[in-house]
Amino acid sequence: MGAAAERTPVMAQRQDTAPELPAAPMAALSSQGMPVAFSGTIGMLYPGAASVAVLMLGPVGYEELCLRSTWRTLAEALSLAGMACLRFDYPGLGDALDVAEPSGLDDWNETVRAAADLLRQASGCSRLILLGQGLGGTLALRLADSLAPVSGCVVMAPVVNGKRYLRELSVWTRIVADRIGIGMDPDDETGCAVAGLRLPPERLAAIGKLGLLDLDSRPCDEVLLLSRPGHAGDAALATHLTERGAVVTSAPYDGYEILTTDPTGARPPFPTIAAIVDWVALRAREPERSILALAAARPYEGQAASLRGPDFVESPVRFGPGGRLFGVICEPENRPSRSAIVFVNAGRDYHIGWARVTVAQARAFAARGIASLRFDTSGIGDSLADENGPEEVLYSDEQVADVSLALDLMETRGYQDPILIGRCSGAYAAFNAAVADKRVRQLVMVNNERFVWDPDESVEDAIRYAHRSVGDFGATLKRKGGLRRLLTGQLRIGPAGRYLLFRLLKQMSIRLAPWLGRLTKHGRLRRECHRRFGVLATRKVDVALIYAEGDVGLAEFNTYFGKTGDGISAYRHVSFSTIPRADHNFTHLGAALRLRDRLLETVKP
Repeated sequence: MGAAAERTPVMAQRQDTAPELPAAPMAALSSQGMPVAFSGTIGMLYPGAASVAVLMLGPVGYEELCLRSTWRTLAEALSLAGMACLRFDYPGLGDALDVAEPSGLDDWNETVRAAADLLRQASGCSRLILLGQGLGGTLALRLADSLAPVSGCVVMAPVVNGKRYLRELSVWTRIVADRIGIGMDPDDETGCAVAGLRLPPERLAAIGKLGLLDLDSRPCDEVLLLSRPGHAGDAALATHLTERGAVVTSAPYDGYEILTTDPTGARPPFPTIAAIVDWVALRAREPERSILALAAARPYEGQAASLRGPDFVESPVRFGPGGRLFGVICEPENRPSRSAIVFVNAGRDYHIGWARVTVAQARAFAARGIASLRFDTSGIGDSLADENGPEEVLYSDEQVADVSLALDLMETRGYQDPILIGRCSGAYAAFNAAVADKRVRQLVMVNNERFVWDPDESVEDAIRYAHRSVGDFGATLKRKGGLRRLLTGQLRIGPAGRYLLFRLLKQMSIRLAPWLGRLTKHGRLRRECHRRFGVLATRKVDVALIYAEGDVGLAEFNTYFGKTGDGISAYRHVSFSTIPRADHNFTHLGAALRLRDRLLETVKP
C-alpha cells in the first residue's frame, strides 16, 4: 500500500538460483490444509516433510481481504514443495474472536507465539521460516528473535514505518470511499477503516509506534525481501538489515498493486509465489525426520476443535467433494436451533464478508438462538477451486451447486428448514439454489443484481462495470442528439459504455416482453424469472428482497416487476424493503448495523 518514493530497492547481496515453477502447472496443483482452532482463533495447517516449517503471518484489513486466496494458494504451494506451514487470523480479525478492550498488539504477539508452538508440535520441526505480508512482515522481523530458532524470514511489502503506514491507511480509506461513492464513515473516529474494516484506536496507536529501521541486530541470518517498485522504505530496510549482518535477497513484488486493489479482481501472482517457494525450498533441502501425518500428530496443548464466544460456539469445517470447500459453523451456546442460515459469498469477498459484516451477523443470530454457516464457494477465499469447474465461478451453476453442498452439511448436523442469505452475486446463487433445492424454507436477497443470467452477457464486464449507472447512460442518450451521435460514431462510449448500452437495451426489451411476445430472448428471460418465483411461491418459501435505497440492483428489480415494483405483489410470500443511507456493500458502520437489524427482524427461527 506504500507510496512511491525516489529511491529504488537495494539489490540482493546473494542471488540463489532454483528451477522456476511455471504458472500454469502451479495453478493446477493443490495441497489441502486442515482447519485448526487455537488461542481464540482459527487457522489452517498444511502437511510437509522438510526440515523446516513455515509460519505465515498475514496482512490485516483490506489488504488481507484482497490477499486471502493468494495466501491460501501460497500455503498450498509450500506444502506441495514439502514444507509444513500454518496460516491464521489475528485476534479481532477474520474468524478470530473479538477483543473487547485490546491493549496494543500484545495479544497479536501472543497468538503468533502460540501458532509457532502449534506448528512445531504438529510438524515435528524445530526450525521455522517466518513469512509475512504487510504488517505481518513487520511482526515476523520484530518477533523472529523470540521465536528462535528461525532459519530465515520472507517479508512481502512490509510496514517499515508505522506512522507512515497509518497515513497511507487514511489515504487509502478515502480512495476506496470515493471509488464506492459513499464518503467517509461518520462513525469511524480513526479515519483508517479501509472498506469498513476497522482497527480499534488502541491497536492503531501501537501500530503507529512500530518501525523496522530501529532494529539493533539482525532478526535472522537470511531475509527474502519482496519490494514494491520505487518504495524508499523497502530499499532502506534492505540496507539496514545488510548492515547488521543479514544476507538480504531483494526481489520485485510483481503484481502487488493489482493484488491489493480489489478483492474481486485479485488473482494469485503465480510467478511471485514460485519465487518464494524456491527460496524457502533451498533452505529446507536436507530432511531431518520422516514424514509426519498431521492427523496422527499429538494434540496441541490447549487446542480445541472450536472457538467459544459469549453466546456462540464456532467450528471450522471442510466439506464437499474431497473436502475442497471451507466454512465456519456458528452455533448458539446451550440453545438448540432447528433452522440454520447459510450465508453465500458476495463477489470474491471471502466468508467473513465485506467489512467483516457476515461474522457479526452470524454471531448476532447465534445470540438469538439461530445457527449458521458462513462458507466460501469454489475458488474463493479458503475453498479450493474445482479443477473441472468453470474459470469464473460467479453467476455459475457450480456456485449454485456449492450452496446445495452447504445445505447437505447443515442437514448432517441435524438442522432442518434451512435459510439462505446472500448479497449481490451471492443473492443470485442463493435465489437459484432455493429454486433448485426443496429443503430451503426462507430466502433473503440483499442488493440482488440478477435474477436470471443472460447467456450473452459477459460475467467479466458485469463485475467490472456493475456499479456504473445504466440510468445515467440512458440520460446521456436522451440529451439532444445523443442517440444520433451514438449511431454515427460521434459519441465514443468505450467498453464501459458498450456494456451499459447492452444493459439498457436488455432492460427495455424485457419490459416490452409482455407485448412483444415470449418468443424473443428477453421475453424468455422474463418468463423464466417469473417461473422461478412461481416455484418458490408453490413451495410457500418466504422470500425477502432487501435493497439499499438507490442501489443499482433496483434496476433489475424494476425491469422484471415494474417501475413501482407492483408486479411483486403477485407473490404472496415475497416482501420488499429498502435500507436508507447505505451503499451496495453496507460499508459504513451505521449501514452495516441497519442491515444486521433488518436481517434479525426478517429471519425467524
